[in-house]
Amino acid sequence: MRIKKFRAETLPEAVSMMKAEFGDDAIILHTIIVKTSRFFGLFGKKQYEVLGAVDPNQENNKKPHHVTAGQQEPQPAANQGLDWGTEDGSSAIQFLYQLLARQELSQTLAVDIVKTILRQVPKQEWNETPLLKRMLRAEISSLIRVDKPWEFDDGQKVVALVGPTGVGKTTTIAKLAANYHLIARKKVGLITLDTYRIAAVEQLKKYADIMNVPLTVVYSTNGVSSALASYTDMDLVLIDTFGCSHHNQERMSALKSAFESLDIEKYLVVSATTKSNDLMAIIDAFKELGIDNLIVTKLDETRTYGILVEAPSYAQVPIAFITNGQSVPDDIEIAENEQLTSMVLEG
Repeated sequence: MRIKKFRAETLPEAVSMMKAEFGDDAIILHTIIVKTSRFFGLFGKKQYEVLGAVDPNQENNKKPHHVTAGQQEPQPAANQGLDWGTEDGSSAIQFLYQLLARQELSQTLAVDIVKTILRQVPKQEWNETPLLKRMLRAEISSLIRVDKPWEFDDGQKVVALVGPTGVGKTTTIAKLAANYHLIARKKVGLITLDTYRIAAVEQLKKYADIMNVPLTVVYSTNGVSSALASYTDMDLVLIDTFGCSHHNQERMSALKSAFESLDIEKYLVVSATTKSNDLMAIIDAFKELGIDNLIVTKLDETRTYGILVEAPSYAQVPIAFITNGQSVPDDIEIAENEQLTSMVLEG
């Protein structure tokens, strides 16, 4: 197996470079947008990087196929009890559904997406795979809601990161603080409520010391207001919270009490490895807090990206940031619709 990275200013150009060198039997293993700036890629030039692969021995065993280079043809699936409005369902329709299923979208959402596309296409064109793929990209893009980059023209911004245990809230706080304080030169203050874990406080304290930003540890839920009062001169205040299982009503109530009557934006942090049913349960539980945005973490730990569609669609709030590693401050990006759409459709 030969593997190589190809970079270009557009994704089609990068794919064309791969095909020119590897031929039509090449497959895409991964696609990312490479940033030339450290501050979330907001400045400077960006390029698309395609990780392509080809089996030199494949020519001997090749069978005719009609799949565009860079895609692995899904196995023709039975209807699985799904009604597309035809007796058997066309191969193109099955192709779309299987593509979404491979990205681990819930069956309900995958079926809704396909049916939305079919309502816009005359039945006699349901076997036109290129047309349906273009429609699929447009539909996925419309479902992936992203937030605009943070602005500070209207005064201080206060953001609390909430979510289950183990999703990377503390590390994400450190990444945000490093980018906005060290690179964007904003005055940043940190608050942590995560006194359940001594290691969490120590971890954030180390980051705060390195960045030379203040950190306040709040030991009771009614202490958030006084902590904020000491940060009135800050441009950005980031609040780390204790991990909270969506089954733990006591902690959920404590979290809700901590933010009551305070002007704080709540960002729900979810791991990209979360299963669809668990994701919905988590969103349902944290909706009680009044979620404003999403942060999807650990994209480097999976190769299925259905959560990028499922989470904003179900929560009805946009994705603000994504993270793809442990490195501070580098492994965090402002969510961009085009990039996330490509990740879902091209893996």
